Amino acid sequence: MFEEILDVKGCACGHNHTLKTRDYIVERNAMEKLPALLEKSFAGAKPLAVFDQNTYDAAYPKLKKALPDIDTLILTGEKIVPNEFQLDTVTQVLKTGGFDLLLAVGAGVITDVTRYVALKQDVPFISVPTAASVDGFVSDNAALTLNGAKVTLPAKAPDAVVADLEIIAAAPLKMTASGVGDMLSKYISVADWKIGHLITNEYYCPFVADLTLKAVNIIVDNIEAIRKGDIESIGTLMEGLLLSGITIQMVGITRPASSFEHHFSHYLEVTPIEGIDHDALHGEKVGIGTVNAAKYYPIFAERLGRIFRENLENQFSMERVKEYYSKYPQSVVEMVEKENTPTITGNLNVGLLRQNFDKVRQVASEVPSSEKIVSTLRTVNGYTDYHQIGMTDEQFKETMKICCYIRNRFTLLRLMCDYRLFDFDKELTF
Repeated sequence: MFEEILDVKGCACGHNHTLKTRDYIVERNAMEKLPALLEKSFAGAKPLAVFDQNTYDAAYPKLKKALPDIDTLILTGEKIVPNEFQLDTVTQVLKTGGFDLLLAVGAGVITDVTRYVALKQDVPFISVPTAASVDGFVSDNAALTLNGAKVTLPAKAPDAVVADLEIIAAAPLKMTASGVGDMLSKYISVADWKIGHLITNEYYCPFVADLTLKAVNIIVDNIEAIRKGDIESIGTLMEGLLLSGITIQMVGITRPASSFEHHFSHYLEVTPIEGIDHDALHGEKVGIGTVNAAKYYPIFAERLGRIFRENLENQFSMERVKEYYSKYPQSVVEMVEKENTPTITGNLNVGLLRQNFDKVRQVASEVPSSEKIVSTLRTVNGYTDYHQIGMTDEQFKETMKICCYIRNRFTLLRLMCDYRLFDFDKELTF
């Protein structure tokens, strides 16, 4: 699988693309092929499989059948958080047991903990997804909670992926809906990437962008079958999620897969906002962010014309941003200050904006409507409204005003905030 893009030479973007993750087994009973994969690529290795209790219940029977002598570690806790305790736990078991290969059996948290330990201890690891819930299975970054603050740090991309579709199809529909939400966001991230290229001349790869959008469109076209748990269609969703992570490997940046709809989710994951359902899955919050991004995207694009017509100045202020975050822990404020120094919107080339403004509006017009995003998410019972996670209208206004500063990323939302082109208190509709 993905053989045609393992190594792409002479891409039109001017770069060669080589994947770190070389083996992909995404099929029914994929677990049965794990012994052959180990023999081929990791002969003589002593593997340790890392689970939480839910993923252990879902996947261990098949894993045990495939690898009768497999050693296991079940991470414990009422809510598993990718923090120092879990990192230390995996590290200590890895060292004391003499293991030299890790299997991350699960989804987001399990994979993030395992991939970070794999980097620090310089051992290979295999991703074994148990649900089609996120697009980060082949990422080489880890979302961790260190010193009480959520951070993203370099980690190890998996050497291989073994996705058993029977296990994945049996996961709760809520997990699948999260994966769909994560994939729908690519409509916004690719649009922001294209526009960033048009008005700052930042690096952009049309081949990678097209791969991403094709994966999303196939998922949308198969959404009814995905809802019903059809194995082949769940495989399509899983392949799309993997391909999204693969595109990040191909270009070395998260531009194809994450933009201001993800900042909506990241903000809620970092800041302790009262009343919010902090157990909502990443992809569920991203889906809500995508609905609202699609709703306002054409408006935001049109507002950019004011920058060159009225000779507007960038009004970014670190003091204003710090004031926004002042009610949160000092570690969050320090992270935001460091992240946004200097502001990414300083890269705007007003001449390019004037020259390419019609192209910018064209890109924005091609983003699917919020109604279509909502319809797709509702098909799989996904979240579409911020009220579903306990957010009030006032909290939504505040989030839209300041979530873009959680990452220093060139987005239309960030331009609205830095150039004060949109009045979030008066113009948001509910």
